[in-house]
Amino acid sequence: MKKKVLLTAGLLLSLFAKNSLFAQNADGTGFQDVKGMNVLNAGIGLGSYGLSGTGGLPITASFEHGFTKNISAGATVGFIQKKYAFDWKYTYLLLGARGSYHLNEAFKIANPNVDVYAGAGLLYRRFSVKYTHDDADNQEFDLNASGSDFTVQLHAGARYFFNKKVGAFAELGYGISPLQLGVTLKF
Repeated sequence: MKKKVLLTAGLLLSLFAKNSLFAQNADGTGFQDVKGMNVLNAGIGLGSYGLSGTGGLPITASFEHGFTKNISAGATVGFIQKKYAFDWKYTYLLLGARGSYHLNEAFKIANPNVDVYAGAGLLYRRFSVKYTHDDADNQEFDLNASGSDFTVQLHAGARYFFNKKVGAFAELGYGISPLQLGVTLKF
């Protein structure tokens, strides 16, 4: 299933790139300077690492501020909660810092509505599993377990802005899910 999602995302990005990435702006410039820019992404994840069961759509958000012409950094958060048969519930929370290198200049992308980037981050992951037995008299069958760790996050993505403030993003990587899609706000 993961391979199908990644293949579909790759094909969609390829079609998108063919039709709009290399369009020329009137003055020959594009989305090539992120210094001072703030971007907020909010979206959902398609797929999740190592989880199956019913319910639970990954929710994700990230904020980045441009510090130099091609480098931005900020914070990211992700959350998913899934329920399984026999009253099992799995909760997964990610919090972290991330940085991105904006690749428009390197790829000679002149369209001012497109931002292509790749980067890495450091994530704190908190996960818990809870089993609740339906019979209140059998408390010995209730179970709670949790843990946490730190991990490295990798991402590559693109944003397309419909106007100067609002756009859409698609991001592949390791974090809450292999593919994230959503809305981008620039301010």
